[in-house]
Amino acid sequence: MPKSKKLTAVYALIMDLPLSIVVTIVALALGGNLSMERFIPSFCLAYVLTFFINFLPVGMIGFKFASKHAEDNTFKFGLLANMIIALFFVVILDLVMTAFGVFVAGHGTMSEYLFAVVAGFIPCYIPTLIIVMVWYPVADKASRAICHE
Repeated sequence: MPKSKKLTAVYALIMDLPLSIVVTIVALALGGNLSMERFIPSFCLAYVLTFFINFLPVGMIGFKFASKHAEDNTFKFGLLANMIIALFFVVILDLVMTAFGVFVAGHGTMSEYLFAVVAGFIPCYIPTLIIVMVWYPVADKASRAICHE
């Protein structure tokens, strides 16, 4: 059964907090710009972005992919589903957050942007996948309890 918009919103607020913190720290550290002055606006942008990404059919795509390659309720199923979900989140975050960092905050060039997008993908993808795997059950259970769904 699909999640209601209210449940999705509450879930996003819980799930995306650690995700946004970690991705922001990793991205800023990679760019050599890790400071509280840069962290706050970057974190806010990441948190807002991740909130809205939750309303895309990302979860459905991940679950459909996993169901073709693994049995439901297995570690393999969860890993495959979350690999796809994390991929969507990181690609969108990488493109937007890097644009913010390179063009807005750093007044950089297109070549610097493209290099930063490629260089930042794997270092952001791995912690994102770990967070999604570990934090998903907590966020899902908490959001369902809060929304009584």
